[in-house]
Amino acid sequence: MLVKGNIPHSEPTVSIGLVLPEDNQTELMLSFSNLNAFKFLLDGTPIEIAETDLTIRVQNNELAVNGHQVSEMWCIPLSAEKDDYIQLNPIRAGRGFHWEKNVKIKVLGDVRISLKDGQLFVVNQVTLEKYTMCVATSEMNANCPPALLEAQTIAARSWLLAAEEQKHKDLGLDACNDDCCQRYQGVNNLTESAVAAGQSTHGKVLIYYHQICDARYSKSCGGITENNENVWSEEPKPYLRSIQDSEGIPPPMLHNSIGRKSWFLSNPACFCSPDYVPEDELAAYLGNVDEKGNYFRWSVSLTQQELLESVNHKTGSDFEYIHSLIPLQRGSSGRIIRLNIDGTINNQSSTITVETEYEIRHVLHPDFLFSSAFIIQTDFDDGSHPTHFHLKGAGWGHGVGLCQIGALGMALAGKSSGDILNHYFQSTELLKLYD
Repeated sequence: MLVKGNIPHSEPTVSIGLVLPEDNQTELMLSFSNLNAFKFLLDGTPIEIAETDLTIRVQNNELAVNGHQVSEMWCIPLSAEKDDYIQLNPIRAGRGFHWEKNVKIKVLGDVRISLKDGQLFVVNQVTLEKYTMCVATSEMNANCPPALLEAQTIAARSWLLAAEEQKHKDLGLDACNDDCCQRYQGVNNLTESAVAAGQSTHGKVLIYYHQICDARYSKSCGGITENNENVWSEEPKPYLRSIQDSEGIPPPMLHNSIGRKSWFLSNPACFCSPDYVPEDELAAYLGNVDEKGNYFRWSVSLTQQELLESVNHKTGSDFEYIHSLIPLQRGSSGRIIRLNIDGTINNQSSTITVETEYEIRHVLHPDFLFSSAFIIQTDFDDGSHPTHFHLKGAGWGHGVGLCQIGALGMALAGKSSGDILNHYFQSTELLKLYD
């Protein structure tokens, strides 16, 4: 595994989780681009496999592979120079989000299949450069301009090498394949331009005071990025400060309700707005698991019953009615980071507090809310509690660091990858770690 604070001087190999124990998956299909390009080990013993398509199942707390019952299987390419791949199906994408689905992916490098807590556990060991090329075209589309792909590749490489989060450290992973870390769908979406973008940034990372930057990013900031400490419980990072995602636009007055209403109900000409990336063209640039929709400004309306069911189910509360949603604290982008939910339980007034922008997005929507940057409008029907809650919001995601659609807008406007990275990660510099 990568170690926080260590700066590599040669290209490392990274461990990426493709199927996690939490997926509760008991079957996996493998296909090989060239069966003769791989060697196979079952519990460390070499074995010949004749089937180009192979199904692996969990049976009696072991792996059933080609007539054998084993605890582990390794698929190892015979040559690191050739791009022979393994296709895996199904692989979970969008775990826990409203766009969750199963996809097929093709990966380079080694694949290790084992059991963890009685469930399939699949790990891809792949060189960092091959990994980051794939991340760039999994997070966004390979049709994006080279400047966007270069900036995304550098950010992805920097984030992984900084090793600040390592959410799956207990599993011995550097990252998983999904949005909780970074999207990684293998070579499915690679094109010549995407490969060229990876090669042009080979080994390059963002540095701040001799440390690799923890380069976060999200789909759309909605016009203003957020400070990192307002999203995660961590120290403020100088290069993850809130910035306005535009040029020449007066800053909005988000500290009062009038200013927030004006901001969330308007469409200022920000890099991530339709002024730079028209909404009818956006789908051509998004990742293949992204949902179609309005990313810059959005509106969600929930009935009293819909909100009630979501809040009670996700918080374990027993509200009979919800009377109001009251933001207690907002970040620099207008994202709500503490929220009171006022209502009635057992005919008595009751309040619960929801902490963090992630939990707010989780609790207030049956699936998952686009962001926590929103204002709240309510409808009453001559009763004591609202009949509808209308959320008028901005952006998709946490909003910290690089705004992917904003970076796309900058690239389409002729900005370079250096311009993009300097805009979103201020006070940083580029460093090439290895050739």
